[in-house]
Amino acid sequence: MIKLRQLSIAPKIRGINIRKYSKAVKQYKTKTAWGLDIGGYALKAVKITQTSGVSLIEDMDIIEYPALKPDVNFLQSPSIKEAIQAFLSKHPVAKNDNVIVSIPGQFVLSRFTTIPPVDKKQLKDIVSYEAKQQIPFDLKDIVWDYQQLSEQVPATEGIEIGLFASKRTTLDHILTNVAPLKPRLTALQVSSLAIANLIFFDRQVDVPSIIINIESENTDIIIVDGVHLWHRSITLSTVDADLVKEIQRSMEYYRSLTKEEVLFKNLLLMGNRFKDPNNVKFITDNFTYEVRVLKTLNYLKSSDKINPDFLNENLVNMGVALGLAIQGLGAGRININLLPPEQIKAAEISRKKPYAIAALCCLSLIFVIQYIGLHVRINHLRDSTNYHQNVLQNIKELEKKYKSAETLAQTNKSALDLVSSIDSSRFFWMEALDKLLSLIPRNVAVTSINSSWISADSLQTKDVEKQTTKSNFFQAKKTTEPVKPGSSKKLLLMGIRGESKEPRMGFIEENVLKPIQKLILFDQKVPAFKNVEIVPGSCRQVERENGREGCISFEIRWIVKPQDEIQSETQSR
Repeated sequence: MIKLRQLSIAPKIRGINIRKYSKAVKQYKTKTAWGLDIGGYALKAVKITQTSGVSLIEDMDIIEYPALKPDVNFLQSPSIKEAIQAFLSKHPVAKNDNVIVSIPGQFVLSRFTTIPPVDKKQLKDIVSYEAKQQIPFDLKDIVWDYQQLSEQVPATEGIEIGLFASKRTTLDHILTNVAPLKPRLTALQVSSLAIANLIFFDRQVDVPSIIINIESENTDIIIVDGVHLWHRSITLSTVDADLVKEIQRSMEYYRSLTKEEVLFKNLLLMGNRFKDPNNVKFITDNFTYEVRVLKTLNYLKSSDKINPDFLNENLVNMGVALGLAIQGLGAGRININLLPPEQIKAAEISRKKPYAIAALCCLSLIFVIQYIGLHVRINHLRDSTNYHQNVLQNIKELEKKYKSAETLAQTNKSALDLVSSIDSSRFFWMEALDKLLSLIPRNVAVTSINSSWISADSLQTKDVEKQTTKSNFFQAKKTTEPVKPGSSKKLLLMGIRGESKEPRMGFIEENVLKPIQKLILFDQKVPAFKNVEIVPGSCRQVERENGREGCISFEIRWIVKPQDEIQSETQSR
């Protein structure tokens, strides 16, 4: 499931509602995007503009070129460069226009997987780890991107993501072909995902459906099931029994991935092959679902500049180009971009350069004005002691703010080390933290979670007290010192500090201490912790300022049982 959320803070200044003003400006701002679909026999181009929430098809064209042999990589054909030049001679591309170019599905590796629930800040790092496991190529030789297909919600097993990758050599061929468009090029998108953007934006389907798009060199099979998406590209380009078998095989495979029964309702046909009624009839005869061809648009409108006959005749073949242009407007649900990172950075610098120059000019003007004003003040207040005291006071306040910011940065630095601390036991930390926090009563607040590695020989209370560190839970790592023969193994010491609004010591023992003693992780049969105790002397009354109700602070610590100890206890039960 893909959800878009936006948080905005818009103050009112002198009676002007900034939020409404900003919304009005965005509403009437015109956006323009070109979608260029590079196929095996033609370049298909569509231009869409968006003003006041209305999306209009302003221009479209199909520039054909000689088809190559099936065993030849058509992206290396010089005919594509000639088609790009012909396109630019007929259709000027403005500086503010975004250009999105397609990558044929057979040149893209797709993987759909589920990762453990993590915070959005750590999502990219976890996905990077999964990419190394899922993509069977050296990451230096490819460009990859991912799309989060579902958000983390309670009671879910994980987050669904899609990984998409293409070799740099393939992308180099595409970039060479569209070299004149590089300053305006903002993304390279997979053709099947571009079709998905059109389907979602134009609401072409509202039930579980299969979309079949046949190009001259391959066929894209896209399954849309509510908010879920799955796709596959196969090297078939003719409508025959083999294609029917592959469609049925794809449907069965998708059903095996889902935990619930999927009842497909219709087939949506796209591509040049389905201009032939015989091909449409063949698909209709081999499936019991409702079969229809892309012939109309629901939310996309065409301007007066578009020939209606040309649009109606070629709409079935323009799905990829339309989806690309929709993404260029920022209205696509799938925002995969396989443009090499260095190209994205260069494009961003090129687009932001005029704004940067203007900002520098404004900043310089501000500095000049401030300098003049400061010079006048200095001349008037040169002999004023109060002036110097004010300056000194400001410096002290800035120093306090700097130290406060530095302290905050050091405190939050532990969050950045989360991913680096994730190893083969990462699921233990997720399971332990989740269950530990879930058993804490509502009137008890956990202020910190600590952990450290200790020697088994120092398990006595007085030694454990000395070895406990104040490291953050996420900074805890195994010692890097080599273990000498005969030395004792390491044990993980964990602890929490908290505050309880309930003033009774027995409440902490009954509602915090005992649940931790009985805590079971994963599918184990015995408690996961031992030596669970309240740290002596840790319980004390905490008084609040401003008349707020006080509370009792406490600290509880315990030892995490080694796996062999848990197995031994389980067998002896």
